[in-house]
Formats: sequence, C-alpha cells, structure tokens
Amino acid sequence: MRTPDRRLSRLPQPRSIAARVGAWCFLGVVASMAPLAMADDGPSPWTNLGNALGSPSGTPTLSGSGPLLAYSQVTLSLTQARPSAATWLFIGLSQVNLPLLGGLLVPSPDIVITPLLTDGQGKLTLSGVLPAGLPTGASLYFQCWTQDPGNPQGASASNGLKGTFPLGPEGGTFPAKWINGLPNCASEPTVQVHAYNPDFYILRQSLCTNFEAPFIYLIFGDTKVLMLDSGAGNVQIYNAVKGVIDAWLLAKGKPSIQLIVAHTHSHGDHVAGDSQFNGKPNTTVVGTSTTSVQNFFGITSWPTQIVPYDLGGGRIVDIIPIPGHQTAHIAFYDRRTAILVTGDTLYPGRLYINGATSQGNWAVYKTSIQRLVTFTTGKDLCWVLGTHIEMTTTPTVDIPIGSLTHANEHVLQLDRTHLLLLNSTLASMPSPAINKLADFIIYPLN
Repeated sequence: MRTPDRRLSRLPQPRSIAARVGAWCFLGVVASMAPLAMADDGPSPWTNLGNALGSPSGTPTLSGSGPLLAYSQVTLSLTQARPSAATWLFIGLSQVNLPLLGGLLVPSPDIVITPLLTDGQGKLTLSGVLPAGLPTGASLYFQCWTQDPGNPQGASASNGLKGTFPLGPEGGTFPAKWINGLPNCASEPTVQVHAYNPDFYILRQSLCTNFEAPFIYLIFGDTKVLMLDSGAGNVQIYNAVKGVIDAWLLAKGKPSIQLIVAHTHSHGDHVAGDSQFNGKPNTTVVGTSTTSVQNFFGITSWPTQIVPYDLGGGRIVDIIPIPGHQTAHIAFYDRRTAILVTGDTLYPGRLYINGATSQGNWAVYKTSIQRLVTFTTGKDLCWVLGTHIEMTTTPTVDIPIGSLTHANEHVLQLDRTHLLLLNSTLASMPSPAINKLADFIIYPLN
C-alpha cells in the first residue's frame, strides 16, 4: 500500500461516538473487488448528495446497494478513483459539509475506516451484513477520500451518499426444507432448529417422534425470551431450547435471560413438553386455562381485548385472543418482525373448528378470524405462521392424518392474503361445512 500523503493527516479523526455507532453499523465490513447484485425491492434507500472533488484521474463516484434492513447484505461501491491509492471511508450520523483539502467533507466524521486501497482500475467495494437493532427511519452519511497527487492538496473525494433505514420490519429466512420423517429417522434430528433471524427462532419436532410434528417459536427480547408451545412430547425439547438460549446469551454477552413458556392453546401436541420446564431456573410456565392466560397477560376482557407484552429492549408482542379451535387459543403478533403466529387457527392444513355446532364455536371461530383481520389492518404483516403443516404442494390436497412422512410438503409460511381469504370464505358460509381451499381446509367438527 502506498504511504499516505502527509497532507491527508488533516483529515478529521473519528470521535468517541464511533464505538457506539460501530456496534450497529457495518459490523464485520470486508473488502472485495466485485459488486454484488441486489434485488429491486422498491424505492432506493440511497441518495446521492453530490459534492465530489475530482482530479485529472477522474471524479470518484460512491454508490450503495442493499435494502438497509437488519440481516441484509449492504454494498458500497467506489469507482473512478485514482488506481491503487490509499482511501478513507467516512461514516457519519449527520451531514456537515465541512471545507477540507479543497473540497467538502459531507459526513460528520463519526467513523473512519482505513486503510483501504483502490484496485488497478480505481475501484473499491465494501460489503457487510447489517445487525439487528438498527434505528428505523434514521440516516447514515458516507464519503470516500483518496490520496491523489493530481490535486494541489493531495486528495480527491467521492460524492456524499445518504443511506436511510426503512421503517419496515426486520426480515429473516426460512430453511429450504424442514425435517419430514420417514425414511430419514436414523439421520435427521429429533428437533430442527432454524434461526429466522438472530432473535427469532423456529423449531420443528420430528415426525419420527410424533406425527403432529408441531412447530415451536422462540422470540428474544433484551430481558425475556417468549417460547410459544412446548411440543408433543417424546423429545428432549428443554435441551434443544436451552441450547438455543445458551448460544444466544453467548453471542450477546449476557449472563441470563428469563424464559416465558406460553402456548397458542392447550391441546396435548402443544403442551406435552411443559413438565421439562417446570422448576428450571429463570423459567416461567404459563398455565393453559383461559383464566391462567388472562391473568398472566393481563387480559381483563376476554376475548375482545388485545394486550401488549414487553420482552425488553422495546420488543413488543401483542397477545390476541382467538378462541374457536380451542377456548383459550391466542395469537401472537411480533411487532419487530411483523410475524403473526396463529397456532392451529390458521396454518397450511386442516383448520379444525371443534364443537362447531354443539358448542357454538363456528360463530366464535369466524369472529376470531375477523378479529385478526381487523387487528392487522394498516399494520405490516410479513408472515402468518401456524404450528403444523398438513398440506402438500398440490392445491387442496392434504397429507393423511397420522402420516410419518411428509412428501411434497407445503411451505410453513402464509401471508395476509390467506388470512383475508379465510375470512371472506367463512363470511360466505352460513353453516359449518368442510371447504377445501388451495392452501388450507376449513374443517368444522361436531
């Protein structure tokens, strides 16, 4: 690398705020030499602020790509700079336009990343994955300064670049495939653990341990982790959950966190693992009766009242009563990811309405679905996640009950269009009847 020109010592040094900003900005930035292709997901969060300082070598141009969402890939690309030259990347919380070396320093010098080096064509690409906890709606400012003897004061500068974090929810991923039983029982785990993102986990119990193969969710806040259901038994679910929590604590540098074991509803395939958590340190197991659910979450008007539950650090999960499948059934809306967990009320499978006629639950269920529609109106809703998969990839065709293998299994994730379709279909059905739709089956019983 070339020795930086002494005149560049006049570049501002990073302030103490850099340590704080660096915790969430360009963590683990790495240099590469080829820009990454990014999908076009709507209006760009990047704004060119101008104010470049060119030279006979050219006018450096800085551009950004990536959606600026947590866990997304972000790329900064510098082009038309002086080849094989020492370069400084400035990152700031504000735009200052400070006169410097014959040009303008656009960002406040909160972070300075150096030494960097352009390639033989005057290009430099920096890529990184953004962490969680980004300040939604806030902006960061970027600019590259390059050693350039073609200018009287020894430097050229790119345009300033503003990147604005969107107001939308945190994203995540689903696995290419869930464990699906026979003939893989000797090789697949009894519990599949998948990180949708670093603070939201999805666990699936193997069909080899129970044909229901339920899904279990872990949502982490700063002080509490909310567990939704404990599985169908015949598996060491506590050990699997403890492993996730221990790894999370290690990654976060925290000594402990309070585990809250709650339930979408009280059927046996969702509560059978409760006994493994009773009496464990830093663990609370919520009761499964309607009264227990009301008392724990502070619901005073069942089932019409929707209440927030704080996991710490501003992570709020809304608790939504939705009886119909079961009297104490609740849904969970995670505001940070805009995921709605609906238990056995809506999922890619047979939507059983128990006691549809004998207990009047047909009307109760329909009202609960309308409550979910009303609640989600005007809100972000990325995914609707249930607790089973019982449909195949062939529309209207379900997997026979009791199957220990799920060939051609439907994906877990549904969305708001499915919720609206369920609601409108129910509204068109004055009396209980089995109704097969592409991704789920309305299935009233007695």
